Amino acid sequence: QYNSKPDYWMMGFMAMRHFKRLSVFINFENFTDVIQTNYEPLVLPPYNSPTFPDIWAPSDGFVFNGGIRINLL
Repeated sequence: QYNSKPDYWMMGFMAMRHFKRLSVFINFENFTDVIQTNYEPLVLPPYNSPTFPDIWAPSDGFVFNGGIRINLL
């Protein structure tokens, strides 16, 4: 039987700009910095024989990344 988990908001944003053969993108994820460890631990005691709860929320916080894409053909 599953236990009830708290509600949380998660927001992100992605943008991409296309040029002739080049594209540039940025990505922002989890603006609200929700992490499951804010609500419960990911490793439960005893630590010499741990148990692990189900993952139901992000395990990492705010994420930012970007990059370029080049079209060769």
